[in-house]
Amino acid sequence: MTLALASILSPTHAANEVVPLWPTGTKGIDPSISEATVFGVCINNIHYPTLTVFRPETPNGTAVVICPGGGYAVLSIEREGQAVARRLNADGITAFVLKYRLPRTPDADFLDPVPVSDALRAIQWVRSNAGDFGIDPARIGILGFSAGGHLAASAGTRYSQAREFGGDDLSKVSARPDFVGLVYPVVSSDPAIRHGCFATLLPSNSPQSALDALSPEKLVTADTPPMFLVHAKNDKGVVPENSEVLHKALERVGVPSEIHLYEQGGHGFGLGAPEQDCSQWPDAFVAWLSRL
Repeated sequence: MTLALASILSPTHAANEVVPLWPTGTKGIDPSISEATVFGVCINNIHYPTLTVFRPETPNGTAVVICPGGGYAVLSIEREGQAVARRLNADGITAFVLKYRLPRTPDADFLDPVPVSDALRAIQWVRSNAGDFGIDPARIGILGFSAGGHLAASAGTRYSQAREFGGDDLSKVSARPDFVGLVYPVVSSDPAIRHGCFATLLPSNSPQSALDALSPEKLVTADTPPMFLVHAKNDKGVVPENSEVLHKALERVGVPSEIHLYEQGGHGFGLGAPEQDCSQWPDAFVAWLSRL
C-alpha cells in the first residue's frame, strides 16, 4: 500500500473496534437506523455494515472475515460470528466479524449484489489495513456459515466485481480472498438441493438462469481461491450435496479443495458440541490453513 493510501485508510485501531465499511453518504447506508435483535441471539435490520475486530494475543499473520448465517433474513452473530472469532484467536488468527445487509430487510432494496458488495468491501478493508494488525496481506480469507457460506463462496467466485461497488481508493484494492472456508454452506441453484433462502437474493419469480448466475459451483475458475468445506451428513436444513457439488467443481478446474463430512451435527452447529464429531472442524480448518 502506498503511503498516500495508507494515510487515508489506516486509522489507529482498538481491540474489538467496530469499523464501518462504507463512507457516509453511500447509497443504502444509513447509520441512523438501528439494527434489531431477533430471538435474543440474532440480529437483522442492518443498514450500516461493519466489521468487529477480534485480535489474538500473538497474531500469526493470517486474517479471516467471518460471515454469520441466518437464511439471509437474520445473522447468528454470536454462535456463528463472535464465538468463532474467539476460537480462531486462540490459534493466532485475527478475526473480523461482518455485519452485512440482508435481502429480506423490510423497506430496503438489499437484493443481490448488495450482500456480496459488503463481503468484498470487508476483504478490501482488511487488506488495506493489514499492517495495523500484523497481518500478511496475502493471507486474508473469508469464512461463512449457511447463508453466510453462500456469501463467502460468492466472494471467492465474484471478487472481480468489487470495483463496481465503490468510487474511493479502497474500492481499488484487491478483493480476492486468499482462501475460503465454508461451514454447512448454501451453495447450489439446482432445484433438487437448493435451499429456500437462495431465491431471496433476487426479485420474485426470477428465472432459473438468474439463479444459476448466483450459484458458486457454476462460477469457479482456475483462479478461484482454495476452499475448505464442512457439512454434517445428517443436515436436513441445507443438504450436504451443496458442499459436495462445489468440491467437485473445484476439483475439475484444479483448485485445491478439502471437504469434511461429519456424521453428527445437523444444521447450524457453529463450533459444534464437544460430544459430536462436527466439533473437529475448527482444528481441521486451522491445520488446512497451515498447509496452504
